[in-house]
Amino acid sequence: MNSLKSQLVWIVCLFLNFSYSQTGPGGVGNSANNALWLKADSGTSTTISGQPINLWNDISGNLNNASQTNINQQPLYYDSVINGYPSILFDYSQTSGQNDFLSGDDASNLDNTNGLTVFSVVRPTHLGNARSIISKRTDVGNNQSYMFFFFNSNYYYVDIDGNNNRFSTSNTTFNSNTNYIISTLYDGTLPTSSRVKVFSGETLITTASESSDFIPDYNSPFTVGATHKNDSRGFGGYISELVIYRKALNTAERIIVNNYLSSKYNEPLTSNDIYVQDDASNGNFDHNVAGIGQATDGSNHTDSQGTGIVRISNPTALNNNEFLFWGEETKNPTYNFSTNTINYTEQLNSRWRVSRQGNLGTVTVSFDLSNINLAGKQSCSTLQLVVDNNYDFSSPEEVYNLSIVGTTATATGVTFSNNRYFTLRYTDQIVWDGSNFYNGSGTANNPCNTDQCYKLTIKAGTTVTLTENAYVREVKLETGATLKITNGILLETENQILNNGTIDLLGEAQLIQHHSGMNSNSGTGSLIIRQQGTSNLFNYNYWSSPVNRNGTWKIGYLEDATGPINFTSGLNGNALTSPITVSNKWLYTFKGPIGNYYYWSKISTSNDLVPGVGYTMKGSGATTTEQEFVFKGTPNSGDYILPVASNTEYLIGNPYPSTLDANQFIIDNESIIDGTLYFWESFSTNNSHYLSNYEGGYATYNLMMPLAAIADASGLISNNGTASKAAPTRYINVGQGFFTKILNSGNITFNNAQRSFAKESLNETIYYKTNSKSKAISTEDTRPKIWFTFTDPNGYTKYLGLGYDQSTTYGYDRGYDAKTYDSFKNDINWLVNDESLIIQAIPEINLEDQLPLALKVTNAGSYKFGIDKMENIPDDLHIYLLDNAQNIYYDLRNNETKLFLNTGADKQQFSIVFKKSSLLDTTTFDNKGITTTYNAITKTLELHTTNLLSSVESFKIYNIIGQEVLSIKSPKSNTINVSQLGNGVYILKVETTTNNDIESFKFLKY
Repeated sequence: MNSLKSQLVWIVCLFLNFSYSQTGPGGVGNSANNALWLKADSGTSTTISGQPINLWNDISGNLNNASQTNINQQPLYYDSVINGYPSILFDYSQTSGQNDFLSGDDASNLDNTNGLTVFSVVRPTHLGNARSIISKRTDVGNNQSYMFFFFNSNYYYVDIDGNNNRFSTSNTTFNSNTNYIISTLYDGTLPTSSRVKVFSGETLITTASESSDFIPDYNSPFTVGATHKNDSRGFGGYISELVIYRKALNTAERIIVNNYLSSKYNEPLTSNDIYVQDDASNGNFDHNVAGIGQATDGSNHTDSQGTGIVRISNPTALNNNEFLFWGEETKNPTYNFSTNTINYTEQLNSRWRVSRQGNLGTVTVSFDLSNINLAGKQSCSTLQLVVDNNYDFSSPEEVYNLSIVGTTATATGVTFSNNRYFTLRYTDQIVWDGSNFYNGSGTANNPCNTDQCYKLTIKAGTTVTLTENAYVREVKLETGATLKITNGILLETENQILNNGTIDLLGEAQLIQHHSGMNSNSGTGSLIIRQQGTSNLFNYNYWSSPVNRNGTWKIGYLEDATGPINFTSGLNGNALTSPITVSNKWLYTFKGPIGNYYYWSKISTSNDLVPGVGYTMKGSGATTTEQEFVFKGTPNSGDYILPVASNTEYLIGNPYPSTLDANQFIIDNESIIDGTLYFWESFSTNNSHYLSNYEGGYATYNLMMPLAAIADASGLISNNGTASKAAPTRYINVGQGFFTKILNSGNITFNNAQRSFAKESLNETIYYKTNSKSKAISTEDTRPKIWFTFTDPNGYTKYLGLGYDQSTTYGYDRGYDAKTYDSFKNDINWLVNDESLIIQAIPEINLEDQLPLALKVTNAGSYKFGIDKMENIPDDLHIYLLDNAQNIYYDLRNNETKLFLNTGADKQQFSIVFKKSSLLDTTTFDNKGITTTYNAITKTLELHTTNLLSSVESFKIYNIIGQEVLSIKSPKSNTINVSQLGNGVYILKVETTTNNDIESFKFLKY
């Protein structure tokens, strides 16, 4: 044997032994003892019927291939001869002398043994003179290991180690054109008189004497279809399968191989025909038959795989004359999974059936998955072995979860009753068939929020309502199907939606998709989602569509409960028509320079709006306070990008059929936007289309805190002065539009990671429309926050926010401080470095802080200062309104303060402070005999000392966080102009030349 062949044999043997220990015919043998295995259904050089073959490959793993280079002596391949299986025809010609045969090189595993078992499946056509099936010799009697052939009077002959002990089946003859399974066993360890046995099927027809107790390692080729290479006497007939073991098989092994061959070639056995599922009445499970068991003589075989993918081993209660066989229904399977429409599992497209004789106890069952593509299919559900007495597996008797290691799936403790079917399956989908759910983890097999690995399928023409939260991999609605989601229920999908029916989100039901990238939702159907807006004819809603049609949205697609709404070019809508009528005169988008009101863009009902763009629309004039609008289309999902330019404002909105997490949106866009979102709220008392008569304001939200919009006494202020209109929450409602300021050019980005589930009915979201009664209160955020109120003589209340976050500074922090967005006749704001803010965020509570306020008083009268609410504020923290001009402290924590303010009152007169302190006196500051006075009118600080001014080396002023804001070296005057400083608390340091003394004074500039 050449070295390359030896290496290949070793590699193949190693692989087969590692993979499965018994992969020979019927699961008997491996490459170590199965020396040659030629079968016409595998390894031939052609598979075209009627064509010659020049090579027949050995599939035992030993590479003992048989070939023929002489085209005139090449046998012919036929694709369906015995039971539909192919066979090789070896022609015999008495006249030409060109008889067909194949031969292979000498190999020591073909002889050099004290045991040999040979199986052949043949159909002779010309019985007569020396019709050899297989031989290993160089010439007649020379280097002759063995020869098995038909000869004189149509007997079957056997030569072992030369022809000195040749014998025939003298009591049994064979016929031409008849199928046979013939096996010969040689065992050199037995007594001479009984060393060779010949079987036809499972019938013992001859026991013969053989003097040789060992077959030597002869240097001779093997020949298929001839007695040797130079003999003109050919076989004359079909050979379908030829197997040589280099050992004498035991009784159990022989029975298993014969049952395998009998089933495959439809040749019944006269005895030990144990596997009966190959019968037509049992379904013709003819293929890849294998078995385990124990014969009556106690010999056994307990581990088999054979030609198929199923391996069974380890019987726990094996006794004499007990066997388990299995065979497959599919001849040459190309494995895949398809849906079993009875129970909607994904089932392998081939089945096996067992024949059991006796009771072997439980067994271990393994499947070779190397030719089964499970990629992307069985990603998170368990692959299962199912066993049933019904072919359809409608209600399996036994289900076993398989553990997968590499490409092998295994179940232990498996019980097979006789005649049972088995196959593989996994669960991939939850299905509603019109009557029942299948495979869900919820009540009555409904989908629930633990089913994210499954697809949800609603069958064609059916209707179902989800009543519990569900999280699935994807959703498919077949044609005409309807999926209703109960009010307040969340449907989540990991991936896309294929909708050829209707998904109806009822009430506050929402849909969230978690995939990344672009929207992959498809289908001819629609998602329906509803949202309520103001019905006031004169008030705007800011909208953004949660659905699209062909990628965009037109306002003309809007519906009410009765169908697509009507539009009029008149000033007013009409709620009395059916469907309602809305004015198209008030449809606008906005994208323009910050603070430039005139960049509103008029649009029509047919303009295409991409997801994420906001638009305005006024109410219908219904007598109810709210009007319901219906959005119908493909649900928006995935990434949406809106290009923007710096120093602009943009009316955008929540593009999804779920709430939007404002925090995540701000964080994702923090390099582009200023970090504050503004939500328009109109007064319910508005009754004019004239801009000058509009009353309302913007509610505000950023990472620090929310602020409610300005409220009017008649509509939005209750009797106790508390706003009934809540501030925005972290979660932006479905369909809600809002403004944001763009600081840097780039792209505003929406993505599925920003989506969340929150309900307005639970105070988790606020939709900005008139007369909402919800009030959102944070239960998660532990940062300290205070909401201040300022109410003018007309009853309008403005809100200011103060929050503490360790990531902020005393300067302006994007996303935490909020700049004033709208202005009112009577107004109040924080004043930070001459910047007007409505939300101020600072690092931590500091009793020394003095936070200046900026007032605008247009109408003289009684004003109220108060606190609306607080979160996480220490019980002992004092909160004062300080009148800087009169040095008067008003306790806001315990009382609302009412002050009469004149028109033109000092706009920087007041501050918020947290302690009363003489250091905050606004006139005189004293330290070691040196005093200072501050003149609020001239904005000057004057130093009074008995020392000469020449002894002063410098004046230095620091803000409250230690930053130097002013420095004067060798001052020429004892007066310091601080008008350029913003209002607040400062520290003056006077450095003298005498002993390098430094004196410090704390003062308030206002």
